Amino acid sequence: MCDAGDAELPDAEPLRPVFSRRVVLLAAGAAIGASAIGRELVAPSTSALAAGTYLRPCGNVPISSSWQGHRNRNPPSAEPGTDYAVVTGSQVRAATNGVIVDRKDSTTTATGRYLALRADDGNYIRYLHLQSSTVPLGARVSRGQVIAYSGASGFGTDTGYGPHVHVSLWIGGTPLQLGFANSVDFENYVDPSPYPPPPEDPVPLHKSTKYTWNAALPNGVWAKMPVAADSSWLAESSAAIKETGDLTIYLTATGVTSGFQIRVLAQGLDSSGNVISTSPQPVVEVKPTAQTAASSLTYGEYSLPYFLSGPLRLYAQVRALNQGIRIQQVVVKKNYWQS
Repeated sequence: MCDAGDAELPDAEPLRPVFSRRVVLLAAGAAIGASAIGRELVAPSTSALAAGTYLRPCGNVPISSSWQGHRNRNPPSAEPGTDYAVVTGSQVRAATNGVIVDRKDSTTTATGRYLALRADDGNYIRYLHLQSSTVPLGARVSRGQVIAYSGASGFGTDTGYGPHVHVSLWIGGTPLQLGFANSVDFENYVDPSPYPPPPEDPVPLHKSTKYTWNAALPNGVWAKMPVAADSSWLAESSAAIKETGDLTIYLTATGVTSGFQIRVLAQGLDSSGNVISTSPQPVVEVKPTAQTAASSLTYGEYSLPYFLSGPLRLYAQVRALNQGIRIQQVVVKKNYWQS
């Protein structure tokens, strides 16, 4: 349970860090560490506006759980908010001008790390489950300023949930004054103009590759996975070209008695192509087949919906959980759009 100044009570079972069909946003940006814990420093305004034109924390990204969805849970969420599906390490921007009035840098309780913003209009906004914050307690921030990096923190770990940003909004008061359950729907107060929806869904491109790897894996070590004779990249974007897609990796392996793991990593680049950040995505563990002979085949599968914006690229790694595993074949299939 959280203490009164800390906040979101355990409102539902956490999303576990395994692959799913949730859409994932991958955005460039290295995490910046910080440490400060504080409480409400600014008295509530008596002339708070009933509405604003706020920025979404990570742009026009998919919503994995709405404010109403939080309220419809059984039991209802203790702090209803909007969950924006973004990968760990995505930039989180201030919704509007204001002051950082609360900050928590531990993964404890259901909230994990969070920031609270007292907006100049008198309203109160909280960003939960962060990886890290970039602004200190008491800082004045501007609309659109990067204030944090997204994560999945909560319940004493950095992977207490699936990666996302939870945003809660209270009109004219703090959650301690109004009650944590009395938040309002943040989506009703956002400015949609910077992110108009596309007029229609384009027909996706399709790409399929098959590579005979025939490699013996070292036990317990992450090995970079090739998808062709001269390439390991699953998807790439640049400052000029964005890519949205849905990819699936299929592995065929022998010698699997304990299992092996697969993960995808997002690599951020600077304008010169140098690597500036690496963000691993959730790990999938593949168990051996019922047969245990060294020649028995085990099939692994890893799926990831994604959106790449900025100089980014994706690649995969595999890690053996026992000696003698050999990856025979790597197949990658993806449907994607470029803009």
